[in-house]
Amino acid sequence: MNKAFIPLEDGADSQNPSSIVVHAMGEYIDTDPHDYFAVDYLKLLGLSAHAFITPSGVIIRSRYDQQGGYHAKGFNTDSLGVEFLVPGIHTYPTFLTAIKKKYLTPVQYHAGVKLVSEWKEQHNITEMNRHSDLSPERKMDPGKGFPWDRFLEDTGFIS
Repeated sequence: MNKAFIPLEDGADSQNPSSIVVHAMGEYIDTDPHDYFAVDYLKLLGLSAHAFITPSGVIIRSRYDQQGGYHAKGFNTDSLGVEFLVPGIHTYPTFLTAIKKKYLTPVQYHAGVKLVSEWKEQHNITEMNRHSDLSPERKMDPGKGFPWDRFLEDTGFIS
C-alpha cells in the first residue's frame, strides 16, 4: 500500500478514537481562479481529515490517529476521518452529481478496506458512519455511488 504524509495542522491535539467517519470529496476542487488538490483545499479552509485515499490507491495521511481532526462537526474529538477522493476536478454541483454513481476505483476501494480494517483493530472501534448519517441536513457524502453495505461487510462492521 502506497502511503504519504502531508500534515494538516487544524484539529485537537489529542483524542481517543472510538468511531470512523467516511467522507468523499473531489480529488481537485475548482475555485475561481484556482484549482486545489483536496488536501490543500482543506488546509485552506482550516479543516482536516486523518487520511485521504486517491483514485490510484495512495493513502495520504494528514493527522495521526491520536490527534483530532476537523472533518465532521460535533464528532471531531473521538473519530478518525477518511476522505475517498472522487476523480477529477469538481465544483460542488459536479461533485454532488459524481457521488450519485459509482466512483471508486478497485485499488482505491481495497486501500480503504485495508486502512479502515487496521483502524478498527488497532483502536477496538465498533462504530462507523457516513458523513451524511451524522449531518443529513448538510452533507451528502460519500453518496449513493459509494458501496456502503459492501464496505461495512468487507471491513468487518457487519457479517
